[in-house]
Amino acid sequence: MTYLRIENLTKKFGDVVAVDDFSLEINKNDFLVLLGPSGCGKTTTLRIVAGLEIQTEGKILLEDRDISDIPPENRDMALVFQNLALYPHMTVFDNIAFYLRNVKTPKEEINERVKEAANKVQISELLHRYPSQLSGGQSQRVALARSLVRFPKVLLLDEPLASLDAKLRASMRSEFKLIHKQIQAEQGGPFIYVTHDQVEALTLGTKVAVMNEGHLEQLDSPDRLYNRPQNIFTAKFIGSPEMNLISGNLSKDQSNWEFVYGENNIPIIPDDESKPVEGDVVLGIRPEDVDILPIGEAGISAEVLTVELLGQNYLILMKVDDNMTISCLTNMKKIIRDGDQVVLGFTDGKVHLFDPTTDRRM
Repeated sequence: MTYLRIENLTKKFGDVVAVDDFSLEINKNDFLVLLGPSGCGKTTTLRIVAGLEIQTEGKILLEDRDISDIPPENRDMALVFQNLALYPHMTVFDNIAFYLRNVKTPKEEINERVKEAANKVQISELLHRYPSQLSGGQSQRVALARSLVRFPKVLLLDEPLASLDAKLRASMRSEFKLIHKQIQAEQGGPFIYVTHDQVEALTLGTKVAVMNEGHLEQLDSPDRLYNRPQNIFTAKFIGSPEMNLISGNLSKDQSNWEFVYGENNIPIIPDDESKPVEGDVVLGIRPEDVDILPIGEAGISAEVLTVELLGQNYLILMKVDDNMTISCLTNMKKIIRDGDQVVLGFTDGKVHLFDPTTDRRM
């Protein structure tokens, strides 16, 4: 059964439409990530769910109960902000216990629930410290414990890792996944997490909702978002380096498909979910699925512009003509240098085809 339902949500700020007829269904065990570029409406959506913004149209239902007009303090939700807003004059224990004391929770229960929340996020030894004595990661854990101590029905997280350095962000991503699993085992309740960082989205989310200009572009598992993008926006936004997109023509000879770009004819095998038709098409191919072929084979002729070392792999940028460059991610068993002439092909079954009129996947 759907646990949290967002129905036809619209939010306007004057003439600006921040969220436009947005609908979403969230199950109790979901770790849902709202992903999109700055200004796409993801934080506004989260704030409406929390009750901090009032929707222009639409409604929010929690366990089939309409909470659209209920004040935020009565929605059984907790929100972790990018700005952690810990009280500097209070110890970690007092920061976590703040809400419970405000609602007159018995002292023994406060002690028990604070220790339980601190144990979940592994900060039990920090309860007597002050925020100024904590690292960034420790402060993040305190803010998370302060939310978990309320036993919220929904945990909302607004770019909580944005202020941390790259190494700490990677560590905290793992912690969030473990905490989510633990919460599901003990009490349940979805996490809704806002970010513009696709690495966070793909590593954390059980579901990812890609947003653009207030609209939902695609809701899917991380695997399907990456391997089966449903439109050109999602195809370009998901993946780093981003997907190569090439406008050309698709033709068929008996059962074989061929992609034509300029004077280049390339045999292709689309993925097994595509339903291609002959005519104009936008072909998408991820850099790791671009193959460098021996000179003389059928493919796209190109000149190597740059070769960048990315640890185990190399990112090679190649110029096809004045209007087109293609990137390739490879372990480069054969040495390739700037200025080399190469032939490019596409890995069978990894070609994505989009309708140039609708931008939708074929």
